[in-house]
Amino acid sequence: MSGIRYGKDTKIFMSFLFFLCTLHLIPYPLPAQPGEGAAFLKIGIGARPIGLGNAFTAIANDVNAIHWNPAGIAQLPQRELSAMHAELFADTRYDFAGVVQPLTSGALGLSLAYLSHGSIEARDQNRQSQGSFKASDMATTFSYARILSPKFHGGANLKIIRSQIAQYSATTFALDIGSLYNTPIKRLKAGIALQNLGPGMKFISTVSALPLTMATGFGYQLPQGPILALDFKYRPYSQKTNVSLGMEYPVASLLVLRAGYLGALGNDIKPGANKLGDFTGLGTGFGIRVMGGQFDYAFTPMGELGNSHRMSLALRF
Repeated sequence: MSGIRYGKDTKIFMSFLFFLCTLHLIPYPLPAQPGEGAAFLKIGIGARPIGLGNAFTAIANDVNAIHWNPAGIAQLPQRELSAMHAELFADTRYDFAGVVQPLTSGALGLSLAYLSHGSIEARDQNRQSQGSFKASDMATTFSYARILSPKFHGGANLKIIRSQIAQYSATTFALDIGSLYNTPIKRLKAGIALQNLGPGMKFISTVSALPLTMATGFGYQLPQGPILALDFKYRPYSQKTNVSLGMEYPVASLLVLRAGYLGALGNDIKPGANKLGDFTGLGTGFGIRVMGGQFDYAFTPMGELGNSHRMSLALRF
């Protein structure tokens, strides 16, 4: 029996996957103070990925790939512009705008994400009210992806991150790297991404690590059009592992329906939780395609915090 023959693309992808898995074994140094800075970077971008339960690492075939896996923007056949508005909870709003310009052998991307927390009540050390203040977070992302071969794409992001709380602000940077691979199994893609690799966020004398995330995903398109997606995400600083499952089903040429589930694995499962993990997010949504454009909507229940609504509009030209 002859052995399996691995091509150059497979070896590169497997090496990157091995590197990502090895990072799980590294004893990460904790920041000077506990917690994570710029936690807004963990909030998903785009109504379509959220409707898929945050399973988008191996799909990544629209502007939202900037957030999920920068290698994905190399898949775009034409220029694409997208904007998202999200109503989260407690007057918190999240907005995103991004554009991707295809190149001969890759693509360039630029995006801006802005999170507004609304008015927050201020209290002194004796818990007495001291009025209110504003807080916000912003990330500007420069993206580049390259088609390394017909089966293998690679990409990277440079993020400039700024957070402000009342009169205090902090600025830092982070890097993302990702890849996409068309596996030998027909219509099956694999994706891996390392997100938010950077020096951390410092407010006055408090230093917090960025939410470093290692993501691995698989996407499979059935012969009749439906797409199935599976993602695993691990955050070493918070020691959390999540699994995402999603499905996109085209009802007609103009309409697609989506559903997904985001749950926890391993030590994140609380006593009494279901076998898939502690319930953290059911996503549902739909997309409408009209004349080179697409409108997407996603709904996510958030328990006692209320419900989250996301709306995205994309134009291709």
